[in-house]
Amino acid sequence: MRRPGLAKPFTYQELAAKLEADIRSGVYAPGSCLPPQRQLAEEMGINVSTVSRSYRELQLSGLVIGSKRRGSMVTGGAMPHVPAVGPSHSNGIDLTMNRPATRDYLDQLALTMAVLPKDPRFVELQEYQPPQGPSWARAAGAKWMAAPGFEPDPENVVVTSGAQHALYAVMNSLMGIDGAILADRLTYYGLKALAPVFHFEIVGVASDAQGMLPEVLERECAARKVKAIFIVPNFQNPTVVVMSLERRAALAEIARRHDIQIIEDDVYGPLVDQRLPPLASLCPERTYHISSTSKLLAPGLRLGFLATPPHRAAIAAEAVRTTAWMPAPISMLIASLWIENGITAQLLAAQRKELKYRHDLAHGILNGAQISSDPACMFIWLVLPAPWRADDFAANAKARGVSVMPASAFAVDRSESEHGVRINLSSASSREDLIVALKILAETLNDRPRALYGNV
Repeated sequence: MRRPGLAKPFTYQELAAKLEADIRSGVYAPGSCLPPQRQLAEEMGINVSTVSRSYRELQLSGLVIGSKRRGSMVTGGAMPHVPAVGPSHSNGIDLTMNRPATRDYLDQLALTMAVLPKDPRFVELQEYQPPQGPSWARAAGAKWMAAPGFEPDPENVVVTSGAQHALYAVMNSLMGIDGAILADRLTYYGLKALAPVFHFEIVGVASDAQGMLPEVLERECAARKVKAIFIVPNFQNPTVVVMSLERRAALAEIARRHDIQIIEDDVYGPLVDQRLPPLASLCPERTYHISSTSKLLAPGLRLGFLATPPHRAAIAAEAVRTTAWMPAPISMLIASLWIENGITAQLLAAQRKELKYRHDLAHGILNGAQISSDPACMFIWLVLPAPWRADDFAANAKARGVSVMPASAFAVDRSESEHGVRINLSSASSREDLIVALKILAETLNDRPRALYGNV
């Protein structure tokens, strides 16, 4: 018996597209599993290899996670598609990834690699390192994370393989604490990816232009058991909101009163021109503060820094040991050296300059559209006019050759949310590619939604 609504024969691309639509529409909820491959093949009268290839496509798009124990588990579109390396237009123009907008990293890396053997720590690259990272890497991480009112103690710093790894370590540290995670109704997709892994519920909290609404947060804390509050205070992903100091203080006070932990994802903080004190400075005894070099310097320099509450670093380090044993020593040394000698400040300055130029392009080409942005942010949030829905706009744009992230990728539940898409200006490999992509998005915005697949 074939599944209703599916016709035969099917290519693996057609099946992947149909399953993706089912996932995004809620037929397969986050945390559920797709049918076993052989079972689905028999129901549809197709080869198992066709089903296998379609499931692989969904894994590459981050819509499912393969598990030997549970099969193909749905993440709900938690992670963005990572395109293969190749010509910029071979698979369209991808504006879904947060990455540096310049190539200054490669130029600096070439210079550094030539002199790296002269660093006295070079000999340590051959050896195993402590799971929390060597003392010099933790000191560099503390310097990288420093902000007004916040100078983390290197003893409380854990070095990880990127911000997502740091978030994993935090969740591992909170195991045994019952309750939900409170987050913005549209939040970082990496948090959503961990929900089925650690079996926690994410509850959305309404926000405005200053950040999470204290009265709503207070109500949720009083109504349910809460494990932690997850917040992106600078350039909230995806809405670009910078949380006001008043809201930060209110959130810290609520967390103290209800004895709740805070997870502060501040990966974009170093790009902010005038930084406000982080939650970790207002509530250090219960805040896990996360930062990273991956998005701001280069994905290839995949390094994260986690500042834990006092006496909690050892627990977080155990998660590093059990998942990666230790961060990559060569990445630790390069990042530490650059933080120490000021190279990171130069790279960030070049990044801000390029981002400012790309923001000007976006506002010029998308003139008249409702956009939330900041000239130092790597992405913009495009609010869509009726009758556009976020998924329809993203699908229509992709059909024209441009990939963007719809609101559904960030939504924590199925409640109605703002129809918008995140456009990553830094993701385009060149200004020329960005101009082409933005013009396509402007044309799509001025068009009408069009059906792209389905049976009549």
